[in-house]
Amino acid sequence: MAFALIFSDVGVGEWFVLLAVVLVVVGPKRLPSAARTLGRWYSRISRAAESFRRQLMEMEAEAEKAANAANNELEGAFTVEDVPAKTVKEAATADDES
Repeated sequence: MAFALIFSDVGVGEWFVLLAVVLVVVGPKRLPSAARTLGRWYSRISRAAESFRRQLMEMEAEAEKAANAANNELEGAFTVEDVPAKTVKEAATADDES
């Protein structure tokens, strides 16, 4: 997929020129081994990128889980019923006065 995104703007004529340059630089005898080496490197980079992406997703899920747990803990720790009515009225009138 990433390969398609990188080379989406390369036309057929440009591919032929690129292949001709590679054939001249590498040579016909070494072209298959060079292609294999390039394929191996691409595979390694793809696996590393996928592993990195997976680790980021796991970290995000853990952080979200911790945030939800903290939020649930805070919601359960304090309710309006715990505050005396007099304090609530005082806070309401203090807001009205300012």
